[in-house]
Amino acid sequence: MHESRRFVDSFIRLVDKISEYCSKAFAWLIIPMVGGLFYEVIARYVFTAPTVWAYDLTYMLYGTLFVMGSAYALSKNRHVRIDVFYQRFSPRWKGITDACLYLLLFFPFVLVLFIKGINYASHSWTIREASPAGAWRPPLYPLKTVLPVAMFVLLLQGAAQFVRSLRLALGGKQNG
Repeated sequence: MHESRRFVDSFIRLVDKISEYCSKAFAWLIIPMVGGLFYEVIARYVFTAPTVWAYDLTYMLYGTLFVMGSAYALSKNRHVRIDVFYQRFSPRWKGITDACLYLLLFFPFVLVLFIKGINYASHSWTIREASPAGAWRPPLYPLKTVLPVAMFVLLLQGAAQFVRSLRLALGGKQNG
């Protein structure tokens, strides 16, 4: 029994570290995003010469930053939750509720996004998809690859959170 518990604890710690690493690595995207926006504002309003690339750069970097941080947010319980009833639950009932909701809502939704994201990204790479909206037609396939990668990390983190919920539901502690 101790061996399986240590394995599960190691799994949870590893997944938490992966989520944290991904989040911190991709958090650096905020610097070129803010730099691009700053440049655009100066170019547009000071020199009356707007760029053709700032909008595309901004949504690509922000989208990547947002989805790659989702697993870390989940690991720290920072996602939006409606706590009208939940806050009054005992730890055991919180665990039961969370475990059921992971099975019924979280895993099916994220799994579909992961599978569809793989197909979406694969097709985009095959045709070397470029943005039709921007004048400089940036490639979209790297951006579309971010979705399945982020959903994979989110699935891993969801599995760790599910195990935590099961522990609470079974009367254990939430550590690990």
